[in-house]
Parts: sequence; C-alpha cells; structure tokens
Amino acid sequence: MNAKPPQSPRSAPHWSRFLPLMMFFGVSVALVFAWQSPALSHWLQPEVLSELGARLLALPFGPLAVLAGYVVAVALAIPTGVMASVGVLVFGPWAGMAYALSGMVLGSVVTYGLARLGGAGLLDRLGDPRVMQLAARLRQEGLWAVIFARVVPVAPFLMVNVIAGALRVRLRDFVLGTVLGLLPGTIMLAFFMESIKQAWQSPGWGTWLALAVCAVLIAWASWALRRRLMAVDLAQG
Repeated sequence: MNAKPPQSPRSAPHWSRFLPLMMFFGVSVALVFAWQSPALSHWLQPEVLSELGARLLALPFGPLAVLAGYVVAVALAIPTGVMASVGVLVFGPWAGMAYALSGMVLGSVVTYGLARLGGAGLLDRLGDPRVMQLAARLRQEGLWAVIFARVVPVAPFLMVNVIAGALRVRLRDFVLGTVLGLLPGTIMLAFFMESIKQAWQSPGWGTWLALAVCAVLIAWASWALRRRLMAVDLAQG
C-alpha cells in the first residue's frame, strides 16, 4: 500500500480553515458568560475596562508598555483573535484596533528577528514536514505567501514568524504581508466586539439583533475572503 503523501499548506485540512473563526466566536461566548459571573462582571464592565485603558495610556510609558505586552503575547503564542479582542475591549474600537494591529506586527517583527539570528538551521531542528513545505512557499513567493499564511491558517501565527525569519524573507515583504493579512480580521473583530459592548450596555431585541447580524456578516466576509485567496492561490500555482 502506498504511503499517503504529506499534505501541503495549499490543501490544509478543511476544518482547520475555520479554526480562527471558531476561536473568535469561542472567545466572544466566553466573554458573555464571564460578564454573567458576579466575580468577573465588575472588571469586564465596558466602563471599567475603558477607565483601565485610559489610566494605562496616561502613564509616562503607557503606550510603550501596551506594545511591549503585545510583543510578549506574540512570543507566548496567544491567539491573534484574543489579542485583538483585548485591545478593543480595553481601548475602544479605533484605538484598540490600532494598538492591537501595531502590537501584533511589532511582536511578529521581534520574533522574526530572533529567528533570523538563529539562522536556517533552526528549521532543521523543528523537523516538521509542514514547516518545510511552508518554508518552501515563503522562500519562493515572499509577500504573497505571508499574506496567505496570515489569512488562511496554514500554520500558527508564531510559526510563520519563525520560519520567515530563519529563511531571511525580506523584512519589507514580511511586514507588509503581516499588515495586509491581519488588517481585515482586526477590523471585523473590532466591529463585532463593539457590538457586544453595545448589547451589554443597552440590552434589548434591537441590540441583540444587530449583534447577530454583525456575527453573520463577519462569518460570511471571513469565508468569502479565504475562498477568494485560495482561488487566487490555486490559479497562481
């Protein structure tokens, strides 16, 4: 019997394409239940979170501390959906989106730089066929491969940083690809988290209906974007 060939990043398991979206809604549901907990509800009140964010930014090095926190979160492989959600909840939709996006990009550059210092031999020590397949794509396609890997979950966020750094992918392509890949999801998440806050502050059928409509639109937009990128990717390949 012939051995089954290893899957390439172009044909990631069907369920894995929806993993970030499932995690996104999972975090949202967890927040709703947390808001119902007497022990946590006070600290998760939008007003309390906003006040906490304002106090943090008012510190002399507050903004730098926020960005440093995101760098640590990226290094710890915290999911991007969680990092973006925290930013929006604490700093509001626009500032939160800006801090989350800037922090995730900065964290990506730092981990990219550390892997670049480690050299390409770092990939051999990882010893995963998927790593080598993604490495081949990043080496050949650069910018497009980074964008694709950010939107379609062919590999964990941190792994993409490490592989790109070890391969010495051009920093410009890496940063631009990361920004373009993260921007759509961060914007959608900001709108959705703001809808959750509105539904919590002013509960009623209108706000809950708006939240449901927002969730459906985000799910559709995410699916359409990934389908479009995969179609373009197949056409190029």
